[in-house]
Amino acid sequence: MTRMLAFLALSLGLIASGAVAAYPDRPIRFVVPYGAGGPGEIVARLVGTKLSQKLGQPVVIDIRPGAATIVGTEIVAD
Repeated sequence: MTRMLAFLALSLGLIASGAVAAYPDRPIRFVVPYGAGGPGEIVARLVGTKLSQKLGQPVVIDIRPGAATIVGTEIVAD
């Protein structure tokens, strides 16, 4: 949960600074390694909505729970 809050703070800080305003040129895939309906998904959808509005690119929330978050982590690492 602490990592998720740190990521949220970093994401919102980048959005506020405008540092990532020209970055994406395709949809953003936001992988959440926690189960659907939990706090991880709620935070991801809130951040994803703000990112989509700020960057003008769609943000796809990809819920990948399992194996104590290893499934989602491996998807991001590939």
